[in-house]
Amino acid sequence: MNPNWRVYGTVAGTKMDESYYADGAFGIFMDYFTFPLLWKINPRTHNDSLPGQYFWIRFGYQYSASPPSSEDPFRENMIVTEGNTRVYLPWKMLLTLKNRFDWRTNNGEFNGRYRPRANIERDFRTDYLQFTAYGFGEYFFNFRQPSVNRFRTQLGVEIRVSRIFNYEVFWNHQFGNDPEVSTLNAFGMTLKCYLSKSQFRKKKHKQNADSTTPG
Repeated sequence: MNPNWRVYGTVAGTKMDESYYADGAFGIFMDYFTFPLLWKINPRTHNDSLPGQYFWIRFGYQYSASPPSSEDPFRENMIVTEGNTRVYLPWKMLLTLKNRFDWRTNNGEFNGRYRPRANIERDFRTDYLQFTAYGFGEYFFNFRQPSVNRFRTQLGVEIRVSRIFNYEVFWNHQFGNDPEVSTLNAFGMTLKCYLSKSQFRKKKHKQNADSTTPG
């Protein structure tokens, strides 16, 4: 929308291999970026780029459900609140520290959850390809059900396909927490579309061009 505000929407689906389990979700969120960075070592260049912003907050709603015929049907309404900071590291890497709170109502039962995440990423560019490699670790802390707490790690690559489209592939590993949380490996793909107002887009492209000019 502008250098400080962004509307963010998601649509997702999951299918378990060798199982009838499946679910789907959609969400709508508002992001607000504020507080400039103290220094700029590696200005962002890919589509998900708001250069020079150190802190942002997110507020939104997500609905998830499984088909009535699934093995373990559920309906979940969730309010999401999130506060994130990011810092540039040596070797042109970016560290993002995410603090997310999920306020969930699952089949009529309320449960809160805290999800801290540390994400490290780096942009790469060749003559024909621009992509971002990343990895993160995330812990799920449930306020009322600590027995289902879990820890996940993920490695992925986000490739810039066009001016508005990025394509992401990733591998996610969930560590077991017996007896209720099993070890899990997941492979995923995401298509991302970035749209911005024409005036803001032109200004951002000029900033990116300036940031890549020698001297």
